[in-house]
Amino acid sequence: MTIFTSEPAFWEAYQRKLALLLREEENAPDFGLGAFVLVCANAYFNSQVLSALEPALNASYLRLRAVCADFLSHGRLFNDRYAEDLLVFLKIALIGLDQLQVTEHRQVGPWNVQFNQLRSFRPQRSAVHPVPSISSPFNERTFYYDTRILERESFWCGKLAGKSACLLYNKYPFARLHSLLLLEPERKLRQFLDDELLAWAWDAIASLADHLPGFGLGYNSLGTFASVNHLHFQTFIEPRGMPVSWQNWRHNGGADEYPLPCKVFESWQTAWVWMKEIHSRDKTSYNLLFTPGRIYGFERRRQGTYRHSSWTSGFAWFELTGNMLTFSKDDYLRFSAELVRTEFEKIRAG
Repeated sequence: MTIFTSEPAFWEAYQRKLALLLREEENAPDFGLGAFVLVCANAYFNSQVLSALEPALNASYLRLRAVCADFLSHGRLFNDRYAEDLLVFLKIALIGLDQLQVTEHRQVGPWNVQFNQLRSFRPQRSAVHPVPSISSPFNERTFYYDTRILERESFWCGKLAGKSACLLYNKYPFARLHSLLLLEPERKLRQFLDDELLAWAWDAIASLADHLPGFGLGYNSLGTFASVNHLHFQTFIEPRGMPVSWQNWRHNGGADEYPLPCKVFESWQTAWVWMKEIHSRDKTSYNLLFTPGRIYGFERRRQGTYRHSSWTSGFAWFELTGNMLTFSKDDYLRFSAELVRTEFEKIRAG
């Protein structure tokens, strides 16, 4: 549990493994493409990480560019398993590593707005497809986190609130100290919360509150741009909290109406009653935000049942809690609060 004793301890583990990835992946079957993309995206999200890793990142980039050029010039083929990482690397190479832009943040009205160039390079995966049900059987063939991935991409594994868990880097981060919390990977659970797992998440947040102020969990049910169907939460450490948790909103005792219906639960049991009803109807999906002593819940329309605006890749837990991702600098600079209201109206459950 050392990593959870303080934010500096969390930071240290987070940065140490990133540096290790660049050093150790040169002899991997993909020549380190996957490690480079992961480290690059995490470094360009945070200038502190970039400053620490920039020399090693530059060296890895030059080596991989030479490797890719040699493969392509001789008509050699990369394994299909590495096609996504190769495509992203080639996008970076086309622009030039020195031309990549570090993620920027600003506030527009009550919303946090972010310009995240490198995240726009990632393929959309299954998140673009319509989802017929909030519950889908686990598919062994699409299970991403095999033993090698867990060893490579996790920067902590152990026991958390009585269950085995691993923290893995989000390959294309969009939140502060963003990671994926994979719960009991050996059980190969589908992306579906029952009362046991909901209670566990509630207890896990409570156990970390004193040592990690601002630690929280985001959850995407199927149909809300969850890219994989195996159980995971998204973690972050944001001392200010997400905008939905700020005191100006009526659901927190303030005067302002949040422009999307938001349920606030002060126990996991009351949240479970609400979730069970959504599960039983299976017509809509939902997103959750876990903070100490509170769960924020949003019932919403599923991906594929509406057309989202061109400036976004789709609203999931992060956007519903008040954080807006943009991928074009023009969209970032021209962003207005009205764009949020327009998008919220599209996803509002009917």
